[in-house]
Amino acid sequence: MCLILFAYRLHRQRPLVVAANRDEFYARPAKAAHWWGWDGWGWDGVSKSSSTEIFGGRDLKAGGTWLAASRNGRLAAVTNWTEDRSAPQPPGSRGDLPRLFLAEKCSARDFVGAIDGDRYAGFNFIGFDGEELIYASNRTGEIRALDAGVYGLTNTRLGPALARQEDGSMAFRTGGATQLRASEPWPKAVFGAAALTRIAQNASTDDLIELLAQAHLPLETPPDRERAPERSYSPCFIHGTEYGTRASTAIILQGDSLEFVERQYGPHGKPGARSATTIRFDA
Repeated sequence: MCLILFAYRLHRQRPLVVAANRDEFYARPAKAAHWWGWDGWGWDGVSKSSSTEIFGGRDLKAGGTWLAASRNGRLAAVTNWTEDRSAPQPPGSRGDLPRLFLAEKCSARDFVGAIDGDRYAGFNFIGFDGEELIYASNRTGEIRALDAGVYGLTNTRLGPALARQEDGSMAFRTGGATQLRASEPWPKAVFGAAALTRIAQNASTDDLIELLAQAHLPLETPPDRERAPERSYSPCFIHGTEYGTRASTAIILQGDSLEFVERQYGPHGKPGARSATTIRFDA
């Protein structure tokens, strides 16, 4: 997944709104969002009882997931970190992190604190436990409990939030823990966060899927695409032949339920299957 936009506690009635695109090679096998059960990996790599409580997509090569939610109100997602793909790969799969988090009952803060980052290639992880939204990366060592605002996450560290100012306007927060020190946000993360800010309060899941289909142009062209190949994939939605946007996901947390919609895509952006559910949280 190369883009996750999320509005967190921006509106009281909707504490979390997520719009995310998964960019991947079309040849990599995957299963569209579904209620997890037997699929050749055992009970989706977790216990039989907990697997029936998780809804999300499934990577059929390594067995993990890029984005999923659980019946008890937890949500997790992961993106990879842009780095040398020819380097030796650690034994763990980044997609295991959301899967493991959703099968646990510990807080998001405790979960990320126990991750052995050396077991995984570079990752960004976000986990929501119903109380806090936590961001972590094994490339910066950062663990951050996120403040209210709108964020855009790609394949580098999470940038600052678009947050409400005293005069009611929205601006990117700077300074302190949210100040970028090692990298700049990708243009599609900046544009996407601004676009989500405008619609988060009243958007439907279809509106969020439509937002994700926009082809945001880059603010700049990398001078050396060999050193930054993924940054050259600058549009929000990638219409590729071998690599492109495989799925767009829209999630709205409201009251005691979570609406989850996923739209699949094939090469050149050809629309595929639509998966959807409304998760009513257990009391």
